[in-house]
Amino acid sequence: MLALAVSLGVFTACDTDSSKIEFDGAGDIYVRCQKIEGETQFAPVIYAYGNMYMSSATVAFEDEESPEISLEKIGQNATAYALLPKAEDFTTTDLENGVYNFTLTSTDDEVLNVTDKLLDIRIDPLEISTFEYDKDEHSIEIGWGTVENRDIYHVKIATEIDGRVVYSSDRLNDNKLTITPTSAGWDRNYDMKPGTTYTVSVSAYKFENSNLQNGYHINQESVDYWEIEW
Repeated sequence: MLALAVSLGVFTACDTDSSKIEFDGAGDIYVRCQKIEGETQFAPVIYAYGNMYMSSATVAFEDEESPEISLEKIGQNATAYALLPKAEDFTTTDLENGVYNFTLTSTDDEVLNVTDKLLDIRIDPLEISTFEYDKDEHSIEIGWGTVENRDIYHVKIATEIDGRVVYSSDRLNDNKLTITPTSAGWDRNYDMKPGTTYTVSVSAYKFENSNLQNGYHINQESVDYWEIEW
C-alpha cells in the first residue's frame, strides 16, 4: 500500500520536560477519481494521524457554513482516523478546492488544529487496458493507459476496496506490471485464501508538491479496479 501512515518520529517533539511528548499530527484530504459508466466521478478520501492515541478527529471546509465531518477510527489503531468513500459517494461534482481544517483530540483531551489544502490540480481517470490472471499460477499481467502529469503509478491487492492490503508494488513509472507469488511486496503475514475474491487496484497519484511525495501529501488519486478469485 502506498504509505498513508505518518511516522510517529516525524511528529515527536519535547517540551522542557524531556519525558513528555507533545501532541502532534496531520490531516490529509484528497480527491479519488474514477471512470464510472463512462463518466468521470469524484469522491473525497480523508485521513487524520496523530502521534498519540486520539478520541476523535473531525474536518470541515474553511467556509464557516460548511458542516463538520467526523472521521472513524481505523481498526484498533487510535492514532489514525479516516473517512473512505463508498460507491454511492461518487458524483460528477468535483470537490471544492481550498483549506480544510482538522480538529484532533487526544485521549488526554488535548486538542490540535491542523490544516490541509486541496489544490485545483487534477489528472485524468486511470483505466486498466489489459488484465490477465492465471489462477493456477496466481500470476497477474496488468497494463493501463497513460495518465498525463501524474507523479507515480501504484498497484495493490486488497481483501476489498480500502480493505487489508496483501500486496503493494513499488512506485512505478511504467504502464504495466507482472505480479507472481514470488514478487516483492506481498504481506508475508497474510495467507492468501483459495476461493476468496480479492480486489486489484491500479492508481495514478498526483501529490500536492511533486518534490514532497509523501503518502500524506496526496492531492488526487485516479484509480481503476479488477477482481480476481484466488
